[in-house]
Amino acid sequence: MKLFTLEIKRVLRTKTTWLLLAASLALSGIMAWLPVTFESRYIGGLDGIEQTEVKGMAAIRLVRDAQADLGGVITQEQLRNVLETAQKTLNDSGKAYTYQLSPGIYQENILPIAPLLSRITEVYADPETGMAPGLTDLAPKQLDHYYESCITHLDDLMKLEQKEHPAAQEKARALYAKVKMPFVFYPGYNTNAYDYQMLLIFLVVLFCTVIAAPVFSAEYQTQADDILRCTKYGKARLAVIKLLSALFITSAAFLCCAALYLVLSNSFYGWDMLKTSIQLIFSSVSLGSMSIGQLQLAVTAAGWASLLATISFTLFLSSRCKNTVTALSLALLFCLAPIILYMASSGNAVSWLRCLLPSGGVSILGGFAGEMTDFNFLHLGNFSVWSPYVIAAASLIEIPVFLAAASWSYCRHSQ
Repeated sequence: MKLFTLEIKRVLRTKTTWLLLAASLALSGIMAWLPVTFESRYIGGLDGIEQTEVKGMAAIRLVRDAQADLGGVITQEQLRNVLETAQKTLNDSGKAYTYQLSPGIYQENILPIAPLLSRITEVYADPETGMAPGLTDLAPKQLDHYYESCITHLDDLMKLEQKEHPAAQEKARALYAKVKMPFVFYPGYNTNAYDYQMLLIFLVVLFCTVIAAPVFSAEYQTQADDILRCTKYGKARLAVIKLLSALFITSAAFLCCAALYLVLSNSFYGWDMLKTSIQLIFSSVSLGSMSIGQLQLAVTAAGWASLLATISFTLFLSSRCKNTVTALSLALLFCLAPIILYMASSGNAVSWLRCLLPSGGVSILGGFAGEMTDFNFLHLGNFSVWSPYVIAAASLIEIPVFLAAASWSYCRHSQ
């Protein structure tokens, strides 16, 4: 324990570590607040009332108050009433789309029901093209079978996206069969907050990678390792102590930042929205059977697993490189590799590689958070698997593998 404490103090004593840890905590607050600044709504514009714009928390409160009556279980009868209200508003205004309405009419008639409208049209998309119809093209009686139509729409969607992979279609049906219906909705949350949670996780992992990269290579470079390896515990035991201390520091930083972000963000948007079904925020046929709160925790847990896998791999690189520049450069390259691969190709082989990389789960493109709300499947012959499962499994396997490899490499280097 004494060696462990001394190693933690040694890592924390460096100016770079303190700056990165402070930056991570500061970013947690900034990232939680930034989506709030994007909120903007217009009020007034009817009966001679001057139109004004409200932003930030005032806009969030306006939306929450306007949509308060939607809170709870969303029934098919309620969906039908929502469609009838939207159609009447559009017909009375002589418009085809809600974005063509004046701000005053939109706020009075459409804003209170807006979260459900896109989920309605999505489910009745053309099975051949995937194009959603306009609100005025739907018959209200169709909503009497909305939840059955969700299952039909998923089948149509998977036939379009996974046409050559029947196994993926079956897996999607099996996953969606576990989704709880009817859906639940509470106002407040939007995809901006989710995107910034994903971005924060990526940046914190990036900072932690910079902290971990010099753990072994810095002492190789200064030749301090030549002295340490001559001591009683200077080989395997010291390697384990270094690995555990690096994981402890980075894990503590990650969990503190993730917790701070969620507390602040959920306080801004309202804690009751955590009960909202993810199908009413992202897609009516999202495959995850969970609420927004459960999704936030799943993304955090997967991010932590990816952090541990990434740091374990970084420590392995550090144990192999003779100077910090090389170790840090390689570590950052592998951190960014999933983003580069995602932009380079969407092929099955590249998708496997992207998901299997240690940092694949925290990538801002194709990471665990993005894949959880998408319909991407990886294929191996006739076998298909939903990509979030691959990312999570790969991270859990890579942690002990790379830690063992780092320990072995350090001991071998010490001989």
